[in-house]
Amino acid sequence: MRTKLKWRLLASLLCTSLLAHSGITYAQTEPTTSVDTPQIDKSQFLQFSAEYVVYRAGKSHGTANRFLRYHDGQYQMGYSSDISWLIFSDKRQETSEFTVNDGQVTPLHYLMSRKGSGPSRHYELLLDHTEQQLLVGKKREKKAIDWQEDWLDPLSYHQQLVLDLRAGKTEFFYQVLNRNGNDKTYHYKVVMEEPLALPYGTVRTLRIARMDDSEKQVYAWVAPELDYMLVRLWRGEDNVEQFDVQLNKLVFSPAE
Repeated sequence: MRTKLKWRLLASLLCTSLLAHSGITYAQTEPTTSVDTPQIDKSQFLQFSAEYVVYRAGKSHGTANRFLRYHDGQYQMGYSSDISWLIFSDKRQETSEFTVNDGQVTPLHYLMSRKGSGPSRHYELLLDHTEQQLLVGKKREKKAIDWQEDWLDPLSYHQQLVLDLRAGKTEFFYQVLNRNGNDKTYHYKVVMEEPLALPYGTVRTLRIARMDDSEKQVYAWVAPELDYMLVRLWRGEDNVEQFDVQLNKLVFSPAE
């Protein structure tokens, strides 16, 4: 029983799918670490590489990395993590390829793999917009589901959030495909503005809460001065902390 409980806690710790404007103003706290943010066309994204520390109960249990690249009209977003807790370990990688048109992210291909304690996993989504087909898994089998143009995948919706925050929105509804190709409405809301001390430094942030899951608590902090970069992610279950991911390093580069 104790082993099952430890595994459940680890599974929650590793489940890092991200993520009310109250009128509170920013405290006048300047960032202790600054990044030269390049100017960018607001229809595009900045390329970046970001490193995070994964905490639980104040102790570091590993690192995570996110990146965004642009090439030949398409973006590629990636996430990887290397985490250990007690006798358990987890290494995973995710990538999403997408385009952006008229303020809307259009996902094309999503891939996720993990290794470590427990069985290895491989998930894949291929969105054929011409044939309006969703293909899933290594064999790319056709999913029996009604096609929706506003689908997002588990990574690409993060960048749709950036576009919507730039547009001044404070509440968000996204149709997100899970790793098996089933969709669900994600509901987020900006709940406050606050300065936040991180390994990276002190930054001004918006705190965003996930509203569609009563059993699990998810809070994400983004920094407007860093083009709404995700700088912290906290997740709990029944109000008990499962993990706390905090930004450590960040490098921007202009779009090619």
